[in-house]
Amino acid sequence: MTLETRLTRLLGIDAPILQAGMSVHTSPELVSAVSNAGGLGIVGSVFREPDDFRAVLRRVRELTDRPFGANIVLSEPWDDYAEIILGERVPVISTSWGDPTPIVELARQYGARVVHQVESVAEVGPAVAAGVDILIAQGGDGGGHVGKVGTIALVPAVVDVAGDVPVVAAGGIADGRGLAAALMLGADGVLVGTRFLATHESPVPLGWKQALLAANPEDAWQTDMPDLLEETVWPGATVRVLANQPVRDWHGRDNEIAGNRDAIRAGIDRAWESDDAEGYFLYAGNSAGLIHEIVPAADVVSSMVAEAERALNARPIP
Repeated sequence: MTLETRLTRLLGIDAPILQAGMSVHTSPELVSAVSNAGGLGIVGSVFREPDDFRAVLRRVRELTDRPFGANIVLSEPWDDYAEIILGERVPVISTSWGDPTPIVELARQYGARVVHQVESVAEVGPAVAAGVDILIAQGGDGGGHVGKVGTIALVPAVVDVAGDVPVVAAGGIADGRGLAAALMLGADGVLVGTRFLATHESPVPLGWKQALLAANPEDAWQTDMPDLLEETVWPGATVRVLANQPVRDWHGRDNEIAGNRDAIRAGIDRAWESDDAEGYFLYAGNSAGLIHEIVPAADVVSSMVAEAERALNARPIP
């Protein structure tokens, strides 16, 4: 099983598929399963305590001898996580939502690759000048924190100005058709998040996984409500989540959220504890409408590659 591109050659992987570093919604089992299947699993750092982050990285290394990565969100405090990544010699560092220059400088100390995510064409020039190895063009079709430009327009626009830096497409991609489309748009691979949530190795609750299976693409809303509730600011970002009770109740009522913050949080906490998926945030992209079963993460990688190869009629990829 191979679909060779510049991305696979640069990272030493077999399949041009990266698993998104989805905060605490990644696990050693998920990350290692993706890497063992030929893709690149990525550990998320956001909302993880540094000691837990280090422990997860070490557990991944116990479970795979393949390349894997770790994600840093640059709009959040990141110094402690960068120090841990440096100490653990993680081979790939994924960055987003900020200037990657200091991470590139750290990565060069031990030869790590830096994969940096952009949401606009304007971000490409500074990232390339910083020396990143790979760009991720993340469209607003994706889940969690996203930009506001659609994937199918953003990816070729980023490719056009990226020069020799390979581009990975992200946002709304969940199967081999999406991988094939990304390659035809000029990307060298894809970053996949939502599809990997509905796998056996994913650490999210069963209710969340079942909600993904039941969703249609239009059920994944862009809304600032989660960030307003948590008083989080990621410059230029909005959030895409499945539209359930708290989202439907409070979307568009920005001025009222602050005065009701404690009550809303309490309801979300209760729903999380009982795994009532109608009551807690279900981060997901529009690709939720393409997910119909919970499968091993390795099956996601292999089926995406096989389907993409069929769609491309085994056409050689540059």
